[in-house]
Amino acid sequence: MKLNLILCLAASVFLCPNMSEAQQQFDYYISNSGNDSYPGTFIPLARQTISASAPLFTKLAAISGSVKVGLKSGDTFNESLTTSYPIRMGTYNGNTNQNDFAIMNGSKEFSTGWSKQENTENTFLQHIPVTGFSGYGINSIGSYSYIYVTEIDKALERTAPFTARKLLKYVRSATEVENTAGSCFSPNTTSDQPMLMYVHTSDGSSPNTNAKYRYEVAIRDCAVNSTYQPNNVFENLWVRGFGSGIGMLPGGDNSSYNKIVFGPGAAIHHLVVRSGIINHSLFLPGAKNTGEFAVVFYDVEGLHRHCTIKNSMFLDISTPVYAHTSLGTNYNAVELDNVVAFADKTAPAGFIYTSNNDTVLLNNVYTDGYTSGYNYGSAKYAGISNSYFKDVNFGIAYSPNNAVTSGVNNVFIKTKGTSYTVGIYMQANTSLTLANSIIHLVNDYRNYWANSGAFIYGAGAINSKIMASGNIFVCDIFPSATLFAATANTDNGIGTSPDRWDNNVYILLKGNRIAWSVTNAATNGGSYVVQSFDEWKRQSGQDKNSLFFDLRKDPRGLKAIFADPENGNYDLAKTKEGNAVAALRAGMTSPISCFLQKPSYEEAADIIRSNKTLSVNTCRNPCQQNKIKVSDTIMVNAINQRKVKVEWIVAEQQNIDHYEIQRAIGNANFKRVSSVQVSEDSVYSFLEDIQPGITYQYRLVIFAKAGGICYSDPRSIKLIDSKPFTIYPNPSNGKIWVSLNGYIGNANFKITNSTGQPVFNQEILSLYNPTTINISGNPKGIYFLTIAKKEGTSTQKFILE
Repeated sequence: MKLNLILCLAASVFLCPNMSEAQQQFDYYISNSGNDSYPGTFIPLARQTISASAPLFTKLAAISGSVKVGLKSGDTFNESLTTSYPIRMGTYNGNTNQNDFAIMNGSKEFSTGWSKQENTENTFLQHIPVTGFSGYGINSIGSYSYIYVTEIDKALERTAPFTARKLLKYVRSATEVENTAGSCFSPNTTSDQPMLMYVHTSDGSSPNTNAKYRYEVAIRDCAVNSTYQPNNVFENLWVRGFGSGIGMLPGGDNSSYNKIVFGPGAAIHHLVVRSGIINHSLFLPGAKNTGEFAVVFYDVEGLHRHCTIKNSMFLDISTPVYAHTSLGTNYNAVELDNVVAFADKTAPAGFIYTSNNDTVLLNNVYTDGYTSGYNYGSAKYAGISNSYFKDVNFGIAYSPNNAVTSGVNNVFIKTKGTSYTVGIYMQANTSLTLANSIIHLVNDYRNYWANSGAFIYGAGAINSKIMASGNIFVCDIFPSATLFAATANTDNGIGTSPDRWDNNVYILLKGNRIAWSVTNAATNGGSYVVQSFDEWKRQSGQDKNSLFFDLRKDPRGLKAIFADPENGNYDLAKTKEGNAVAALRAGMTSPISCFLQKPSYEEAADIIRSNKTLSVNTCRNPCQQNKIKVSDTIMVNAINQRKVKVEWIVAEQQNIDHYEIQRAIGNANFKRVSSVQVSEDSVYSFLEDIQPGITYQYRLVIFAKAGGICYSDPRSIKLIDSKPFTIYPNPSNGKIWVSLNGYIGNANFKITNSTGQPVFNQEILSLYNPTTINISGNPKGIYFLTIAKKEGTSTQKFILE
């Protein structure tokens, strides 16, 4: 090691790696300021281009089976690479402290060469090369995917590069281009020849050296691409402008994508992740394709596949996720965990669609403005929990084609005033367990759906089954309209329905009525509509422990039940009605406490860049009522006769600034004894020594980032020691602490050595804290401490070392 360092110092500094590079993260380093004549094996001698380095990648992969490529953070790469080997591609910061993305750019600038189309005022056109789009099916332009144009605000790009990029609206004809500012159109083609692109800029002026905008066109000859490759890893990249179709980052089994920003203008239809993870990534508006999806898990054939998206965001995308198999076989699961999506409200669609899947798992999913949360998925099992679907036409719909088992727990569904008034669609052969959820149906339309909608449409059908418990259903519809709440079949007697409804709360906030249906062919001649909650309970034998509230004339509105529903706080209010619901234990176990605010593109990118998350609980105030029940989490236990341990667990810590442990002795006020910062581990502990015989109280204080403070209930502890007093440590180096084990008052402290000579003699008032005595100036040996109190005198031996 020393000889190698000397040789490096003797040679040019550019020929030797520095000490931090001794353990290399990547096999090759690529930088815009590098040189393709360099080896690229460490940072000072980085290569310049991906394409020129491709033969090196291929050679290394043939030897070791894979290759790791580092791109200089902040650099832009307009290149193509098709791999036939596992590749890991990430970023390095070189000699800077930047924490930026490397940019994989798949567009080329077209700010010149446009000509005015004859007989038009606003349409400009030119021929665009379509390399990479020729061929059959998904590799062609055709009807499957489209070349598109990105309009970039040149001034805004300097300060807000993500926001500055805007996809021109893709329209269906050149005539529409002429009449639509900010639009583009390209005719279908399956050839390699250049194609016509028609553009109507946002300001109506020519794209040629436009004063405000510059224009890029996705041509898909710049990409890291392969049809299928397992074990790839991509991270810390901003990818943009790649054409739709097979995809711009290779995917396969065990592939992962971490800290990636897609777009604006990154078409990723057919990402080809067959069993992989997308983590901490942001999806901005991408290129148009047949379904306008942001992510398609495609051709995921075979059993035990598991495709996951977590800690990620979708902004202004009409349809975020679609998963399907092309050969009709089933695979294991599509899982979304901690995902937030704000719809493109000009053309919203469903949040997730699936086809031929075994399992769909949605956990901690927040959607705003989509027509549905889970849209007619054909998965055999759908598990949906801790999720919020806001302003939907309907929250969840199951496929009519398969027998479906679904568990929905702690889910919030709120509809908007559209033609639908349905919370959940149950289709044929659906078995649904619905618990701890709130379905708030809002509709101001008087139409078919408004007069025959339902909280759970299809519940009570003979070939379906529902178990509904602990839910709150809110009817908030057109004043003369009706919602159906539940249906029960009583052919075999009252209470014999296979369905079970109980511990639910029905709230009539606005509308004509909530109605129930009892089916009994023998006595009622079929379906019998029940308009009274009490009659529903009597006729059906269901909802025996449930509640009904008519709030139509109550000036408090929903605040009779919830704390602040207009701002998203559906915690139970401290009212007579709210307390009744709380006693029933109905409602969400972790209720929604606010509606998320949509971040800007820049804010969202910063969240991804800093490895943080935007989730359903991001806006949660930990110190609002019922948010974090710290009184249930703090524990105080004795470790020995001198030490206590304070422990607490808080699962939801996202908006907590720090904790504080406070202690009170006797009747004194609480005082801070420790401040604890938030850690990733939600389990905390604090140790301290206390005196036996005295009652101590501890409480946990939570300081919210928003400035709120909340307290746990206090926990008390009293240690017992049978000795009149205790000396510690023993043996000692001369400084001892003496605890009188609960005695409060004056006492005489006398210390003598082994020959009986006094070395300390003083009357001391003993309170709650131990008494400190320092005799370190005395020789080592055996000493005796005698304490005289009004109850008597006692002596103990201790050793000075």
